Amino acid sequence: MENKFKRIYLLHGEEDFLVNKRFSELEKQIVKPEFEDFNKFVYYGLDANPVHILDQASTFPMLGGPQLIVLRNANQFRKWDELVSYVSSPSDFTVLLIVHPEKKIDGRTVFYKKVKKLEKEGLAEIFEAKKLYDNKVPDWIVGEVKNLGYQIDLSNAALLAEYLGNNLEGIIKEINKMVLNLPEGSKSISEAMIKKYVGLSRKYSVFELQKSMAFGKWDKSSEIAYYMSQDAKSNPIYMITGALHNFFSRIYKVHSLQKRTDQEVAKALSLGHAFFAKEYVSAVKFFNKSKCEKIFDLLFQYDLKSKGIHSPSVDEPELLKALVGDIIIVGTSNEN
Repeated sequence: MENKFKRIYLLHGEEDFLVNKRFSELEKQIVKPEFEDFNKFVYYGLDANPVHILDQASTFPMLGGPQLIVLRNANQFRKWDELVSYVSSPSDFTVLLIVHPEKKIDGRTVFYKKVKKLEKEGLAEIFEAKKLYDNKVPDWIVGEVKNLGYQIDLSNAALLAEYLGNNLEGIIKEINKMVLNLPEGSKSISEAMIKKYVGLSRKYSVFELQKSMAFGKWDKSSEIAYYMSQDAKSNPIYMITGALHNFFSRIYKVHSLQKRTDQEVAKALSLGHAFFAKEYVSAVKFFNKSKCEKIFDLLFQYDLKSKGIHSPSVDEPELLKALVGDIIIVGTSNEN
């Protein structure tokens, strides 16, 4: 029986969405829907009996095509040693698909080393789904939208990532929602669509606050601070001061660079893409080193106030607005 698939597929890693996506792709390719009841067998993590898996893997399939044996929740499976004999010489009429979410499989095991050897021989595929860092998400979004046959520019992808973080499953759901609502004939996801369907216009974040200050949009900064203060539960002052301290620390670091091109700044700050350096290149025009030092002191003082030190009554919404107001005063001062 001809089997065009690998004999072993090992899908593992920290990014569950990518692990499950690859699993779905393979599952559809390997077994036709009409043969699933006869040629697909699924075992689950802690409950999986290696003897049953080995017996089935060695049994010739009833109908055409290879049989598929799936080990789901393999991150909970513990008896890898009992599968070593099989992966040392796997059946050519069986595809063993191992789905190991949440973390990498232990690369020190004999089982893994055997599968790695099969991969070198072209008989196995090891797919590692690494967690995407935040600065890699916009590029990933651009690629996923392109795969769907649509377009989104990097700035709008960054806007979407800013709102949803690195929740890849959530991002895909929102992309699909926007694609369904694109105007007839349109192939591009716009900023207006993101704000309308994802809801960014109704919920501001500290990232937008930072961006508005970086480009000297003081009225916008005040507006964002006001709306954020109306949702103090989602924007606790300690998180805001922490994020702003990191932001101004980066601006302070940019001042020490001899070259301040987007590329050099992105490299120095480990931003991953020159596009994200633009706000820091702009921010140094409004916040010199002396101003950054004053803002560090402001952040320290407001952090103390938020904890009730030197300030008996704490009104977080008012603290947030006052903090941003004081930063704006520093940013707009004529100090050189």
